[in-house]
This record gives sequence, structure tokens and C-alpha cells, in this order.
Amino acid sequence: MIQTIDIYDWVIEVDVEMTKKLYKNEREDCSCLYCNNYREASQHLDNCVFDVFNKLGIDPSKPSHLSEFPYEEQFRLYIGSYHIVGRLLKGELSTMSNSNATNTFQIKDFNFGFSIDLQFVPTGFPNPVLQLDFEAKIPWVLDENPDVD
Repeated sequence: MIQTIDIYDWVIEVDVEMTKKLYKNEREDCSCLYCNNYREASQHLDNCVFDVFNKLGIDPSKPSHLSEFPYEEQFRLYIGSYHIVGRLLKGELSTMSNSNATNTFQIKDFNFGFSIDLQFVPTGFPNPVLQLDFEAKIPWVLDENPDVD
């Protein structure tokens, strides 16, 4: 069922149920320590961040793309993307290379932007597809220390 959802300055037409169904499909996820940390931390997101994912039908533990960079002690910087069955009706699009204050929105330690510059779309994802790119400062939550060789 298609819904129209307002998120800050953006209006998105999204099939929430279809998006949820697609996120329930099995995926071959990276099993490196950094990706495992993101998946574990995504189970404990602040409610206002989780609400964005939930409104769009996204499982936050299943990004389509994820990269990690050292940040501060006990934190990592992650960038990545999720996909939504839907399209943008109103609001400025962004890409990873042109994100700025007018085409992204920030909630807690997450910065989000919508894009049609699609990358890493899971096989079988139907059109129309909208990409939700993000950058986030995520705490290290695993017991295993990533900096020990």
C-alpha cells in the first residue's frame, strides 16, 4: 500500500509494506567486525532515529552499502545507504558527493539524504527505488576491540 510520508522538508511516496517485506529477505551481509558492530548498534538506536527507518519500512540492521572509518575513541564513522520502494515528491535530492545542509537532514548522530543516484540496490528490488544515504557516528558496542592486531 502506497503512503505519502513527510520527513522534515521532504515528502516521499513509499510502499512501506513492500519495503518491509524486501528487508525480511535473506541477504549475504559482510561479517567483518566493523559491519557486525553497526548491526549490533542499530538495535539500540535512539527512538527518533529509529522512527525514520520505521516510517519508511527499513530494517536499520540491513544497509545495502556500509563503509566504516576511524573517528574518535569509542566511536566509528559509518556511511552507507538503504533502499525504499518509492519516490521523492518534494524536497531536494542529494548524493554522497554533494550533500549539504539544504539537501540533508540530521537526527542525533545521523545525517540523511535522499538520492536517485542508485548504488548497491539489492537484486529483485522493484521500481520505483529511492535511496536513503546516511553518515553516522556510531559507538563501538562489541566486546571485541577493533584496534587490537
